[in-house]
This record gives sequence, C-alpha cells and structure tokens, in this order.
Amino acid sequence: MIAPLSALRGPDDCGVGDVAALDEFFPWMNEAGMSVIQLLPLSDLAPLDACPYTAISAFAMDVAYLAPARLPEVQTSPTWRAAWKQTGKGRASTRAMFPQTRRIKYAFLRKLFDALAFDAMDADFSRFRREHRDWIEDYALFRALQEERGWKSWSRWPKALRDRHLAALSEERDRLSRDILFHQWVQYRLFSQWTDVRKRAKRSGILLFGDIPFGLGKSSADVWARQGEFDFSASMGAPPDQYSDTGQAWGLPAYRWAEMEADGHHWWRARIRAARDSFDLFRIDHAIGFFRTWLIRAGRRGNGFDILTPSAQKARGKRFCSMVRREGAPARVIAEDLGLLPDFVPPVLQSLEIPGYKVARWEYEKEGIFQHPATYPNLSVAASGNHDVEPLAAWWTRLPKKEKKAYWHMVTGNGGAPRFSPSVRKTILENLYNAKSSLLLIQLQDALGTRERINTPGTVNNRNWRYRAPASKSAFTKNAPLLRTLAESSGRY
Repeated sequence: MIAPLSALRGPDDCGVGDVAALDEFFPWMNEAGMSVIQLLPLSDLAPLDACPYTAISAFAMDVAYLAPARLPEVQTSPTWRAAWKQTGKGRASTRAMFPQTRRIKYAFLRKLFDALAFDAMDADFSRFRREHRDWIEDYALFRALQEERGWKSWSRWPKALRDRHLAALSEERDRLSRDILFHQWVQYRLFSQWTDVRKRAKRSGILLFGDIPFGLGKSSADVWARQGEFDFSASMGAPPDQYSDTGQAWGLPAYRWAEMEADGHHWWRARIRAARDSFDLFRIDHAIGFFRTWLIRAGRRGNGFDILTPSAQKARGKRFCSMVRREGAPARVIAEDLGLLPDFVPPVLQSLEIPGYKVARWEYEKEGIFQHPATYPNLSVAASGNHDVEPLAAWWTRLPKKEKKAYWHMVTGNGGAPRFSPSVRKTILENLYNAKSSLLLIQLQDALGTRERINTPGTVNNRNWRYRAPASKSAFTKNAPLLRTLAESSGRY
C-alpha cells in the first residue's frame, strides 16, 4: 500500500492524518491482505508548506502527525483531555489542512508545555536529547529563530548568525532557551509516538516503508548548520529527456560530494540510520543522483553532470550505495530508479541486492508493447503508480486509445480498449498482483477505485499534497474482500 499518512483519517486529526489514524488502518490492511505501507516523508515543514520534499530538517518530524490525545500529560488529566477535545473538534476536511493543523497543535502544545513547567532533566527526555544531539540542538535553535524572524531565509540573518559565529550562537541559545527546549520536547513526543506506531505495526504484521528525499531545501536547519557541504552557486535537478526538453530545476542547493565523502558521509550516514530506526524498509529517492548529479547554474551554459566519466560515476554510486546497505541494515533498502539510467546503474544495484521499481504503465518490452508483470525480476518492486501520477481510474480514462489497447492486450491477451469499470479495475489489479516482483505496491486510490491524485509535478496549487482518503468507512470495507482475494490467489498473502 502507498498512502500518505496525511491522507488517512483519525478520531481527532484536525484535518491531517496523524499517528492515531493508523489504529484503524492497520486492521483494514489485514482485512485487505496487505502487509506493507509506504509513507511519504514525515519531515518537518515550514508553516505553510505541504510538499514533503521541502523539509526544514532531514531528521525532525512534522507536528501535524502528532496525536495530542495520546500524550501522557493529556491522558492523565481530565482538564487537558477536555481542552484538546474542544480544540480539535470539527477541524476535519476533505483536503489536508497543513497550516491550520500545525497552528492548532503548536498552540495547544505550547500551552501544555508552559503550564506543566516541563522538567528538562527528565531521564527519558535527557536520553532522547543525547541520542539525537547530532541534529536536535541546531534544529531547535533554527526553528526558534525562524519563528521569531517571520520565516525569512537564514541567508538574510545578521552575519554572525548566518555564518554561525560561536559567540552569536551561544547568545541566542541562552536567550531562546525556553523555546529551544519546547521544540526539543515536541520532537521527543513525536518520536515516542512513532515508537508506539512501530510496536502496533509489528503486532499487526505490518511493515513500515519510509522515504529519504534526495535533496534538501536551502531554508533548512541542516543546510544552515553544514554550509561547507553545499554549493550555493548551483542547484540540483534532472537533465533534459523524453519527458522534458528543458529538464527539471528543483531549486535545491547542490551537494559538495567530495567534502561529504571526506567527512565519511557523516550526515548521510546519520540520515540512513534514522530511517533504519524508524522503518522496516526505506526508499532512497532519485538513486541516479548518487552516481551523477545534474547541476544547474546561471545562464544554463554551465548546466551538466557534476562528474563526467562513466567510470567515476559508477564508482561513486557504488561506494555510496554500499554505505547505504551497511548503515541501513537490517532495514531493507529500495532504490527509486525511475527514468533514464546509464547502463551501469542496474548492475550495481543488483550486485548490492538493492531492488528498484517497476511501474507497470511505464514498462515496455519494446516500443508499443508493454512488459507483462510476470516477467519482472524478483529483485524489484512492482507498483500501480506513485505520488506523482494519476490513479489507475483517471489514467485509464485519459490514456490514448492505441496505448490503452496495447496495455489491455498485455493484461488479457485480447484486443479492445474497454472503458474503466469495476471489472476493468479488477482485471488490471489481478495482472499486477501476479507480478514476479518480491513486493507489490498499490496506491491507496487504486485500492479504493478513486481518481484523486496526490501531486501533479510542475504545478503549484492548493491541491498538491493535500489528498485525503474518503471519510466513509464503506469505501474501505467494500473493497477489502476483493483485495484480500487478489492477495491470496496470487500467493502474496
């Protein structure tokens, strides 16, 4: 199952699915014969953002996913239980309401934190801060400064703070000590609740599948804290290809790979370990970027890969992916290897036993002939789609007749191009369930037969990343038997 946590519905989630929403989702997955849930990144975002790939921290979690009713301080106090029930009441929405949810939860949590005069020397809290000291001190200071300064880019801060002069940092830590402690406490509670999620998932026989974004925005705590490892004269993206004549510009600062590797990839290894500790499987986004990174410079004439020779690209990618395997164990590593790849990338991933993706609508044996999922390699992850594409129902409706006939011929062996219907959906899913791939991922919308997409690349609007699952439980209960039958008949459950 591919499902953003924000899309799920909990008892009092304020408009964004939080950890409590998984309580009802795990049992439904069991009923539907599913045992893996792939989530979008849960990283902390700026107040108005919804895209999970524009985080302000590579490690901190977003407060939108915290369930205040499950805080021990709330559970043990009738007064605070009533306060939260009143605060969170009636905030559910047909679209994910990230800004509103964060505002509601941060306000409630700050009142709770201040009223209880939380003890910074609490043993569990102190242990959490020690275990996460590599990032949490800079993150909490960064967040406190950003809130005070209206979320202006740190590059516009006073020079002493921008350039991290020790005296200036020390002065701000003293002045903002209470705010810093608050943000550390919020993370402590978020991580504690995620530990509980992992326990519930294990009891339910569900594996949690995470996602490590390839890049990080300049306006993030990590980039501010590790400026020497980023090249601000260039940004990262994707080269021109059959999908785009101009390529893609992501606006993310470029990595200084040589400096990172000289440091033993300290930051990347910490990211990998964080994913390992939070998930059973995790995806490394844009895997090709670790072999060679497309850099964009002013004027476009300077655009190109950061290293040019295939042998050097292969060597760097293999070193990096080998490190990911070591640091990520025992969690399973999956490579997002979609798009045009140099010939040397698949053998490297295969040699390290890192599976890649097979998105059925993009897999061809040759021009005009789709590859049957039964012929996919076992070391792969088959998928009905991902967060950047239309669900099957919408895709099928828009698919040109020629391609629709070719896909239907691959699925059934017959001609024709039928209109989308419950029967067509069942046939397409059955074809996918019989993939040879060791893991099959179905989008939540495809499991429910709905059409809303999560994100449309290259667009900026108030719908991207705000998809929510149907509020009616019947949408889930009526689809569970079909999905369970497909899982059992294909031997996947």
